[in-house]
Amino acid sequence: MDSVIHSFAGLHDNIIIRYSVDFDRQSLHLETKNEAGKQISVNFSGVLAHNFEHVSQDNIIFGIDEITINSFFELYQDLLIKAINYGFPTYCSSLDQLRDYLKQENIRAFVIDSSLGLCGFVLAKNIELTR
Repeated sequence: MDSVIHSFAGLHDNIIIRYSVDFDRQSLHLETKNEAGKQISVNFSGVLAHNFEHVSQDNIIFGIDEITINSFFELYQDLLIKAINYGFPTYCSSLDQLRDYLKQENIRAFVIDSSLGLCGFVLAKNIELTR
């Protein structure tokens, strides 16, 4: 079973300059730059939740992939089991209910892999790269 739906090209080894989250607008914005200094913005909309780890002063993206919801549950099962009781990523009483909710609401899973620093995931409806 192939878990990757889409890999977003042109982000490998980009440095994350900043990121911001707007909860009212359900958006998350990553501003990055490549080795040549060209900036690439990664904009997520319809954001349900995100989870970043290892955020430091220096953060370099290895890649961003959209993966299947089933693969997301496999990768993050331990986190979801612990966090669902605290309303993360949203208020659901079970993982099955959460899986159904994500599919019903067309929420997609985006995994950010790291070469250095920040890694994690964003659950959102859309992603757009602006060069």
